[in-house]
Amino acid sequence: MQETPVVILFGMLHMLVATLAVIAVAIALAAIAPRPAREEDEEKDVFGFDALPRTPEADLPALRRYTARDGEQLAWRFYDSAAEQILVFIHGSSAHGRSYHHLAAAIAAAGAAKVVLPNLRGHYLSGRRRGDIDYVGQLEDDIADLIAELRNQHFDGPVVLGGHSSGGGFVIRFAGGAYAKLASRFLMLSPVIPTSSTLRGRSAGGWAQVSLARIIGLSILNGFGMRGFNALPVIEFNKPVRFRDGSETLAYSHRLSISYQPRTRYAADVRKLADKGAVLIGEHDEAVDAQRLRALFERDSPTTTFTVLPDTNHFEIFTRAAVHERLAQWLMQPPAHGTRLTPAPSRAGSAHGATADLRDTSPASPHTSRRS
Repeated sequence: MQETPVVILFGMLHMLVATLAVIAVAIALAAIAPRPAREEDEEKDVFGFDALPRTPEADLPALRRYTARDGEQLAWRFYDSAAEQILVFIHGSSAHGRSYHHLAAAIAAAGAAKVVLPNLRGHYLSGRRRGDIDYVGQLEDDIADLIAELRNQHFDGPVVLGGHSSGGGFVIRFAGGAYAKLASRFLMLSPVIPTSSTLRGRSAGGWAQVSLARIIGLSILNGFGMRGFNALPVIEFNKPVRFRDGSETLAYSHRLSISYQPRTRYAADVRKLADKGAVLIGEHDEAVDAQRLRALFERDSPTTTFTVLPDTNHFEIFTRAAVHERLAQWLMQPPAHGTRLTPAPSRAGSAHGATADLRDTSPASPHTSRRS
C-alpha cells in the first residue's frame, strides 16, 4: 500500500528529531565533559626523564624555519652528513626535536643520513597556538611542505620518514595517506596506535590522561560535519613539574591529537608500510606492549621488519648508543625489498621465540642504563 504524504512527512520529521537529539548529546559530551582527569600521581616519572641526556642550546645546530602552505613559519634543525639520504625524524608527544639530538648527531656522524628534526606545529617554537592546529591532517601537510623545502634547497636524496612514540604513530598515518610516496622508507621506534590494544592501559602506562567522553562527543559531531569544537583539549601529559622547562606541550586539542596518530581504522595505514617499514620497540617499554604490537604487525603487515630489543624501555629506544648504531646500519642498507635490521645471535632458551634472533645484545651505555 502506498504511503500517504503525511506518513512520509512524519517519518522524515522523526528522523530529523532523532538526528538533532544525537547532535545535542554529542555537543553536551564535547562541551560539558571535564578536561582529562588525572588518574595517576602527577609527580610520577613514568618514563624516567631524569636519565635523559641534556644538551645546552649552544651545542645544538641552529634553529631553522620553513614556510608552510598557510604562511606559518615552522621550526626544524638540520644535521649534515656525507650521505645523500635524508632522515626526517618526528618527535614524540609533548616533546620537540631537541630531545632527539643525540640520535640525530650519531646517525649523521656515521654517514648514514642527513637528519632533519622538525618541531611539529602546535609545539615549541612552531605555530601560533601551543597544543593546537587548524584542521585535521595539517601535520601531514606540514611535513610534505618540509620535504618540498628540502628539495628547494637541493637536498635530492631519498627521504626516510622516522619517528618515536606518537611520532612513530604519525609515520604510520603518513604512510597510509596522500603523501606516502614522498618517503622511500619508514622507521618507527615504539610507535603509539591509540585505537589499538597495544597501549598499556588507556593512559599509556600513566603518561597520557584522556577525556574519552569528550572524544566520543567530538567524533559524533565530526561525523555530521560539525568541527567547531575540535579545538577543545582531549589529552594531557604527565610530565612532572621538576622536569619542565617551558618547552614541553602538556595538552593537545582534538584536531591535533587525531592528526598525530594512525586513523581510527589503523589496519589500512599499517598495511601500507609493507616491506618499506621497520619497527623497533624495547622489551620493557612503559607505554606500549611490545608483544601485542608485534602481534598487530604480524597480522596487518607481516613483511614489515619488527625488532624487540631486550632490557630497553621507552626512552632508551632512542638514547642508547647501541640502538643508534643499529639504526645507522639499517639506514645504510639499500632500500630493497626485504631490507632488515642487522640481526644479533639468538640467545639460548629465549622465551621470545622468533624475536630472539633480532635482539640487541650490546650493553647500554653508562649514562642510559636501565631504570627500575
